[in-house]
Amino acid sequence: MVRPRLCIRAVAAVLAVCFGSALAADTSFTTELDPVAHTPAERADVMGTGKLTAELAGDRLSVSGTFSGLPSPATGAQLRMGLAMGVPGPVIGELSATQSTEGSISGSITLSSRQIAALVKGAIYVQLNSARAPEGNLWGWLQSAAGDQ
Repeated sequence: MVRPRLCIRAVAAVLAVCFGSALAADTSFTTELDPVAHTPAERADVMGTGKLTAELAGDRLSVSGTFSGLPSPATGAQLRMGLAMGVPGPVIGELSATQSTEGSISGSITLSSRQIAALVKGAIYVQLNSARAPEGNLWGWLQSAAGDQ
């Protein structure tokens, strides 16, 4: 009986080291905001670009960045969680956005452990809405900045 317990403890220790350091390494995230037209008729309403960074400290995610080139003023921004990268999902937090065709996005949101896991796998994104595109003008999925170094 001693050997199975020893093996289980050894495996648990290895997993804790591997996954603990992997999660700790994923504390900086980045994305580029790009236009997403839902239909061909919306193409003229969804223009612009942006860039965001995000920092995870414990369970608190702080987001900041800029956007420009919108065809109509921004009306708001949200942090959202999909099932995977590229899959839209519900709002998990509101962000502040300059109510203009160019400006900044910022905010801090406390994430659950499920949301942190989604962030690490790339399923959390920022959506910037505008007057002519209220369901999303610019979108960007947060990805680990560790791969950019």
